[in-house]
Amino acid sequence: MTTIMRSLGNLMCGRLVLALAATLLPLLADAEPAVTVKQVELKATPASDAKSVATLPAQSSVDLVQRQGAWVQLKSGKNTGWAKLFDIRLGAAGTSASGTSAGGKGNSLAETLNLASGNRGASVTTGVRGLDADMLSKAVPNPQEFATLVGYTATREQSQSFAKAGKLEPRKVEFLK
Repeated sequence: MTTIMRSLGNLMCGRLVLALAATLLPLLADAEPAVTVKQVELKATPASDAKSVATLPAQSSVDLVQRQGAWVQLKSGKNTGWAKLFDIRLGAAGTSASGTSAGGKGNSLAETLNLASGNRGASVTTGVRGLDADMLSKAVPNPQEFATLVGYTATREQSQSFAKAGKLEPRKVEFLK
């Protein structure tokens, strides 16, 4: 009888530990602080045509939960949703990407090049990777988008006319080695 009681006690103790771990583990997950650089619509899924779940004003403090390609999952108060990586700046409100104050005299490369500072000029870029094998294997043709792409083609005559109007001259460019 005591062996059975001890086994039940161990089982209950194990379940209690698992339940506590399942409850507390999400609280221990590292979320990166970030700030929206413009008004952001949080989406239900990481897709431009996904349903909007909330709108955050510019300069909202958010937590970056996870990244998926050019999308980031953000949490702001009770709202959680997906936004484009371009729409946020990593770090807490009032700090730059390197952690110096917004008006500070930091000397990091990011500050020097004005990257991730919320000042969006022509030099903005992101480190989004291309398509992986899984994405390619699940790809589905989109005839409407293909038709749109075909609509952008120009004939040789149109191209030459454009070049002439812009006073462009042909140049020979050697292949890179």
